[in-house]
Amino acid sequence: MPTFTSARRTTPLTNTSVSVKPTPFLRTQKVKGASTPRKYTTETPIHAEEELPLQYGMLYFDNAYPLKMGWWDIRYSLLKPGWRSLERKAKTELVPSEKNMPFHFKIGGIEPRLKDGGMFVHFSYVRPSSYTTKEALKEIESRCEQHLIGKGHYMWFNFQKVRAFLVKGSPFLEDLASRYPNSRIRVEFAGNLNVEQLYTLFRKYGKIMDISLLTPVKDMPRQAIVQYSFMRASTSAKSCLHGMEINGTQLSVTYERTLQGNAIWTWLTNHPKITVPLGGAALAGMSFMVFDPMRVFSMHAKITQLFNANEYSFLKWLRKETVGRLTRSPLDAMQASGWRERAHDEEKLRSWLRTAPESFAIVHGPRGAGKTEMVEYVIKDKKHKVVIRCDELANARSEGELLTNLAKQIGYIPLFQFMNTINNMVDVAITATTGQKAGLSATFEGQLKMILDTLSIAIQQASPVSDLSNTSPDAIMKRIEATLEEKTRLSELNKTGPCVQTNTLALSMSGNPSRRLTKVKRHRREMDSDDNNTECDPDEIPVIVIDGYMSREKGPHAKELWAFLADWAAVLAENHIAHVVFLTNNVTASKPLAKALPNMPFEYIVLTDATLESALEFVYNHLDRDEYPDLIKYVQTIGGRLTDLELFVQKVKSGQKPDDAEKDILGRAVVEVRKNAFDFDNSDGRTLNWTPIQFWAVMKKLATSEAASFDELKIHPLFKNDEGPFSAMEQAELINIVHKHGRPYAVRPGKPIYRAAFQNILSDTSFSAVMDLESSTHLEKEEMVKVAKWEAELKELSNLRHTNGFWLFGGGRVPKEVDTRVKWLMKKLAESHAKVEKYEMEASQAKKAVADIAASSFSS
Repeated sequence: MPTFTSARRTTPLTNTSVSVKPTPFLRTQKVKGASTPRKYTTETPIHAEEELPLQYGMLYFDNAYPLKMGWWDIRYSLLKPGWRSLERKAKTELVPSEKNMPFHFKIGGIEPRLKDGGMFVHFSYVRPSSYTTKEALKEIESRCEQHLIGKGHYMWFNFQKVRAFLVKGSPFLEDLASRYPNSRIRVEFAGNLNVEQLYTLFRKYGKIMDISLLTPVKDMPRQAIVQYSFMRASTSAKSCLHGMEINGTQLSVTYERTLQGNAIWTWLTNHPKITVPLGGAALAGMSFMVFDPMRVFSMHAKITQLFNANEYSFLKWLRKETVGRLTRSPLDAMQASGWRERAHDEEKLRSWLRTAPESFAIVHGPRGAGKTEMVEYVIKDKKHKVVIRCDELANARSEGELLTNLAKQIGYIPLFQFMNTINNMVDVAITATTGQKAGLSATFEGQLKMILDTLSIAIQQASPVSDLSNTSPDAIMKRIEATLEEKTRLSELNKTGPCVQTNTLALSMSGNPSRRLTKVKRHRREMDSDDNNTECDPDEIPVIVIDGYMSREKGPHAKELWAFLADWAAVLAENHIAHVVFLTNNVTASKPLAKALPNMPFEYIVLTDATLESALEFVYNHLDRDEYPDLIKYVQTIGGRLTDLELFVQKVKSGQKPDDAEKDILGRAVVEVRKNAFDFDNSDGRTLNWTPIQFWAVMKKLATSEAASFDELKIHPLFKNDEGPFSAMEQAELINIVHKHGRPYAVRPGKPIYRAAFQNILSDTSFSAVMDLESSTHLEKEEMVKVAKWEAELKELSNLRHTNGFWLFGGGRVPKEVDTRVKWLMKKLAESHAKVEKYEMEASQAKKAVADIAASSFSS
């Protein structure tokens, strides 16, 4: 009796499938029998007194469903039928009607095998005594085969017929996720079976390509591999012959696993030290071949403004002839300012951009001095330009954000920043398992260098002097000058008109022919003397603007960022690829640049605040002079800083009175000074590199005059010749150090409006008294330390005299050296005492002022 061998249970087929409601059957029944013919029909009589047992069997119908080829095969879910439809299909289509079947055949249940592409049909029958079980089952199988052949039942998914086979063994109903149908099956048996016996047994299910007996292994069952020509045959053989007994030997039939994929995957997983580097190299190669050209193209398009519609000549002309005639074109930012101080700086930068690229240009000025506006105005007609905003990079909160901001600015697409996180995780996992780093994760420095190197390639493609990298700067300069002369000549010819051009041509053709021929020959020789004589338009040389360089010296990756940008710019300048302009408000920015490009002079352009006349002209360019006739006093207070003047104009245009606008700007400046200089509202936990009383001393000097002597402040008792606090104050933009002859000369307020802010802070009597008290107390303590030092030395000198009145080195008289030292110490002691008294008096006055202010405030 056939049984199911399942991973969950093993049950004899005394019932139908557990998933279907079985059809009830009687164990025995009385039927009338007659003689025993070899062909059983439904009309064959059976003797009434003969009791025949009810027997069970299984049929396997192949090609009922598509085969499940792997986990990715979704047909398994789409074609999953219900049990009732399966039973209806088996009774109406696949199995003949029960009246046409012998031996009182009845269907008992359905067991689908979607993975194998078929289904089991359980049935019951009554075997007459004149038939053996084998003969009866063969007759049932034959009837089903004839029914399918006669019906010609084809399946829609592969246009093949459904086949029926008698199940001779005990099917193993497994749902292992790693095993799928295969045209190769493995047969295990304990006895002796040869190839001929196996062929006879398995040939029924399909054409066999090969049968091979494997070498026997001690204490292991024998094995054979049966290779079918198509997969449906192997699924039918496995479903029908698994668990079958032949010659006392039970067969075990399983699918043979695909050797190629499993073997390759096993080898790859067992050799991570080889496969991981090879995989990384393959990914890098794919990135180099596919993504790097895309990135170079996107950056080249951004440099050349390829996809910027505003840069096309036709659209410029169309906009000029349509919208430009109807509306008034807005003034440029630098044109509207009308600063006469900027004209010289602009022309200086333009002249430098006409030269061969071999060094840097450094535009230095305080924050808000208009560095960015001036440079953008100068390079507005440049065809190829790249602007890197360092403020966005320095203010990034993480490495990924910094790289993303840089990629957006220069057009580095695609970035795949998320892949770096995945690579880091994989690298950590491999390091934990193998003990060695796989090298998949890229460092911040490596990613930054890769982005800048790719940008260099894009700039080199856009540069007209990229093919002249080995040419000297003088030769490139000659080409630039020749191009400029040619442009000038063409522009003059365009201005003169056709008649003058004709006359000029006639005059050039007249004269001595031999002389004219000599000039032509000389020109040809000059042309032929230079093989690479190609014109070089200076407007086509790329301009790299690095705005806000070293705006922050402290940060998680500030040091590496500034160093990489300087080294990258040095490569562009040394290879004459592009002009590089650095915009900075940091006075120490030239140090890393000089380290990156040594022995090369830089073009320094220092921007200062506008004079009173230029600042007043800027204001009246935006405001009506008749409506606001008296603005000079407000401009005197605000000063010549561009950002402050723009803020003042904006506030007045919004409806504020000039006096109120001035007070608002001044109040904001006072708050900035109090917070940055005296460490008020220290919410970020930063520490000052100067003391509040040191800045108080500087502020008192600057409040009374426009500039203070740097040397005078440096020798102040609060500084003791230390220049560090002054540099820190300049970095915080509280003061501006003016240099003369290469050394610090004077100190000015960081902004022109800061002078008025200093005066406003000094007018706060309470705060001034407290700061004076702190300064006097600190200086008094310093002098008391000196007094103690002088007194201690005098005491040590007095110990040189013995109790008998004799000195250690001078006998009965005071030694001359000791007497001179004592007089000097007494002089110093007197000076220190005088200073102490002075500081005590100032401190007492400050205390009294504080007390009086407190008393008056509380009494009111």
